[in-house]
Amino acid sequence: MSGASSWCWFAHVEEPPDGATAAARVRDRDGHPAGALAAWVQRAKPLRDARRVDVRAIDPAGAPATISLVLPPPGVRLPFDDLAVQQARRDALAAPPFDVLSTLLRDASHFEGAVTVARGANVRRLAEDPFARIFPALVLEVEAGLFGRMPAPAGPTIERYGSAQPWPWDRFPTAA
Repeated sequence: MSGASSWCWFAHVEEPPDGATAAARVRDRDGHPAGALAAWVQRAKPLRDARRVDVRAIDPAGAPATISLVLPPPGVRLPFDDLAVQQARRDALAAPPFDVLSTLLRDASHFEGAVTVARGANVRRLAEDPFARIFPALVLEVEAGLFGRMPAPAGPTIERYGSAQPWPWDRFPTAA
């Protein structure tokens, strides 16, 4: 999915919301319903708990997938410059790529989680999600209609110059 922006809104919700660009129901690893995930390509924040995700992660025609969803506990804010976040990014770059990997953010300087998407044989590798060492991961089975595939990260950005984008982001807007 592409658009004028390099990010879109993303949230874990009770039910697939009306008006979302893409949404899919999710189940926990035991097969129990666990709500839905939704994405919105729009400027206005659709929900209080929505976070920014790399827009390339979202594909309304995407196949079912298994994900590792890492979210901080309520009230916890961790800067992207934190050594744990930087090490998780290095570890993610050193490993074979997943179908999707994006950090989640609410502002330009805080790590607000990550989503890692796997299919096929890579699903077993979700147990090694480096972001799950920062905050606990929720492993979910996602129905079709939300996640696509995106290019492997080219390397970490430097937040002071690219922090308005969820990592990994491989380019910066040109000055007009």
